[in-house]
Amino acid sequence: MPHKTKKERLADKDLLVKIRDRFHIMLEADEENRRLGLDDMRFINVPGEQWENNMKKERGARPCYEFNKLRVTSKRIINDMKANPAQGKVRGMSEEDKGTAEIIEGLIRNIWNASDADTVIDRASEYQVGAGMGAWRVVTKFSTDNAFDQDIEIEEIPNPFCLYADPSAKDQLKRDADDWILTEKISNKSFKSQWPDAEKVDFEETEFDNEDEWEDDESVRIAEYWWKEPTIKTIFQLQDGKVIDSETDEAANIDKALIKKTRVIKTHKIMMTIVSGDSILEPPVEWAGSKHPFVMIYGEYLIIDGKTYWYGIGRFGKDAQRSYNVSRTAITETIASAPQSKYWATTAQAKGQLDNWSIAHKENMPFQLFTPDPLNPGPPQRMGGADVPIALIQESQLASEEINMVTGIFAADVGSANQASSGRQEIARQQQGQIATFNYQDNRGKGILRTWEILIDLIPKIYDTEREVRIIGTDQADSYLKVNTFTQDDQGLPVKINDLSVGRYDVAVTIGPNFTSRRQEAAETYQTLMQGNPNIFPIAGD
Repeated sequence: MPHKTKKERLADKDLLVKIRDRFHIMLEADEENRRLGLDDMRFINVPGEQWENNMKKERGARPCYEFNKLRVTSKRIINDMKANPAQGKVRGMSEEDKGTAEIIEGLIRNIWNASDADTVIDRASEYQVGAGMGAWRVVTKFSTDNAFDQDIEIEEIPNPFCLYADPSAKDQLKRDADDWILTEKISNKSFKSQWPDAEKVDFEETEFDNEDEWEDDESVRIAEYWWKEPTIKTIFQLQDGKVIDSETDEAANIDKALIKKTRVIKTHKIMMTIVSGDSILEPPVEWAGSKHPFVMIYGEYLIIDGKTYWYGIGRFGKDAQRSYNVSRTAITETIASAPQSKYWATTAQAKGQLDNWSIAHKENMPFQLFTPDPLNPGPPQRMGGADVPIALIQESQLASEEINMVTGIFAADVGSANQASSGRQEIARQQQGQIATFNYQDNRGKGILRTWEILIDLIPKIYDTEREVRIIGTDQADSYLKVNTFTQDDQGLPVKINDLSVGRYDVAVTIGPNFTSRRQEAAETYQTLMQGNPNIFPIAGD
């Protein structure tokens, strides 16, 4: 590692101080939401977390059973989102951008498939629904070890609580965030391999990220810090109306006579550095895009009296779930501890039969013998055990219904039988549940829209040379196309074909069944139509 000058060391120190200060601000601003979100996630998914510690202590050796309805409820929401994925469409701002928009859209689908982005987002949705917040990121990687071309990928953030955003951001998707911090825990071996001269010092400790694993000698925590750095640049408008950046290679070779207008604009560039507790591990580098590569989605997101609150499906269902666990445990405990049914007999009836009667409660005996008693004619009477109090049964039923009420998911929504008198009524009730929890699917769709925005911004910077790319259509059929190629016009001047850097685009996202599901639904509709109207088939044909 080259020796740094005093000025460089001071600059590193100032940057590190800034990063640590920003991290404390981000952590404190979101501390309560993350603490409660982590508790919600454990409550829904970790066995044994649905009983409070003081209740467990009071019960001692008595059972603390869990009948986890909230997990089924959360799975119902998550799986419904999986069955109805959000799909984007790139739209050009003008008619001449339409062709390039189709290329970019097909290229994004290829990036999506190659990254297995559906799985990445499904994993984030587990946290979105359970804890109230999920996240993923966009990265760039070299296509192969012996190539200079890069590809774009969508990458999972396994624990979204490792990601922190600028708390002053007003937009729910953090479009206006000035900075982000992503922490990561790596092994000592990996740390020494990547930064052999750096001292092993943890960046920061946080109770929200693998809190039980902090005290060990096998790993170290590092952090990526991303921020917007203000900058000024010049753009040129050419005689033909085309606008180019003065910092591009094209601008460096442009004939000044072709420049019609010049404009100086204030903008920013995205910078990133990697740090440990007291050192800059990787010097700041510029990110290719103009947008931060992180996407954060919420379950429910509210601002009340200037304070931000976010949470998932379990936040308001936990008390009802606890009540259900308590009542069902009490029922089970009562049944298990209630006296078993016994024979009531006179001394004369029991004479000579005590050995058989003493094991009758645990063996399936085909008959029981007794000695007749003239003073008490007939056989001994079998008396039943104690009944479960009706109040316990009613309480468990009420708690079960309250779980449905506070989550908006009812019996029909999770596949249980209900009292609907027709299929139409059952569908209507399922739709009520979908509407009550549609905010999860809607927020996930907004996160996917943000991902497409990042990709649209990044693609022209990464796919900026002549290369062949794979394009995937809405029907998942693929084709191959060369982009950024040059040819000559009628006057012999070079013309760039399939130039991904020109034009302006936005994206629209729709939520619904994927192409295969829609095709199957259409086939079923056609089949039903022809069964009801056989004369259609000779006309419609193939």
